[in-house]
Amino acid sequence: MDTNRWRCENRLIRYAVTQLGFTAVALETGLTTSKRLYDHVLGKTTETESAVKEAFSYGFGALPENLELIQWLRSYNATQPPERRVRLYGIDLTGQEFPYAYRSVEAVLTFLDHTDPDLGHELRKQCADVIPVFRSDKYVKLTPAEKDAITGKIQDMAALIRRERIPLTVATSRDDYEWALRQALNAAQDDAFLRSHPQFEFELLLKSPEKFPPTEWEHNLEMRDLAMADNLRWVQQREGSRGKILFFAHDAHVQTSPHIWLSRPVTPPLQPYLRLRPAGMYLRSALDRDMVVIGTYFGHGTGFPIERAPLPPDTAGMDSLLGSLSVPRFIMDLRELPAAGILHEWFQVAHETRNGNFSIFMVAPIEAYDAIIFIETITPTPASQKQN
Repeated sequence: MDTNRWRCENRLIRYAVTQLGFTAVALETGLTTSKRLYDHVLGKTTETESAVKEAFSYGFGALPENLELIQWLRSYNATQPPERRVRLYGIDLTGQEFPYAYRSVEAVLTFLDHTDPDLGHELRKQCADVIPVFRSDKYVKLTPAEKDAITGKIQDMAALIRRERIPLTVATSRDDYEWALRQALNAAQDDAFLRSHPQFEFELLLKSPEKFPPTEWEHNLEMRDLAMADNLRWVQQREGSRGKILFFAHDAHVQTSPHIWLSRPVTPPLQPYLRLRPAGMYLRSALDRDMVVIGTYFGHGTGFPIERAPLPPDTAGMDSLLGSLSVPRFIMDLRELPAAGILHEWFQVAHETRNGNFSIFMVAPIEAYDAIIFIETITPTPASQKQN
């Protein structure tokens, strides 16, 4: 993780909010736990710094840039009328490869505890055997019958929340009800992800992906991106009449062409190993040109420990071409490129691009993005430096 990208994110968000009329921000973090961030930035609750950190997924709460973003949004909203306050959403799975899927079930149960205690008590009894095993490290070891039972209970939970919409909304608010229903659906998304999960540890996949045939896990990974796209559509349906939404996530999720993973660099030259349909492809098919996708490229990294240092740029690829302009930071609108000719052809061909320090993707910029941001030098976040 590098400081420059996260600072760039914050600058983009501030500009989008203050100058372009954006009224919602969606991040690559768990949907269910992001409800705490949502309430906090709107001034509905007051969370401690440690609670804000815990509400983020994947350790993103340890990044000071994210804490600064939350504080800025909260301070900005305090000066705005209700209709102009910026809402913050997470749109990812709550569990995924991590042992947290049960948190979505717990969130729904807590909602019912406050709105209909009798109904909540009954549902808690039904879900008593779900919560201990609805997590990545336990779920994959269950029998097919046990998985079917969990799926049935989660589907029943979502159906119950839908059925009781009127009394539950009266007991709380439309906003809280819609979040509870989405958290129930988020549990179903994690369930679908875990049901399609192959029988191996994810860490082994990251270390030696070539040992695992793509057919064993590519559709499982696509379940995550499908969930992200569906959750962002939910945000768009809630926010579409208020303003615009800024969605910030890894390039591999936002791009609108297949995610072609070449795995760790080896000799001889790599062959395509994996083709995934990212969230951006699903969103493009639904929203067409009502969304603008911006990809990120960089030149070099400095200050990283050896084991976390970014791979060097491909001398014949996109990173080197963009770096040759000798401009530290810039944004390029690919929609303004000539419709034909050498320049158009270059950006239409797939080139190597780096995914941090352990793998390479093949990306055709024009197919994947509407615009790109280039940062010549990236540096590690303070959180990354502490970890090493």
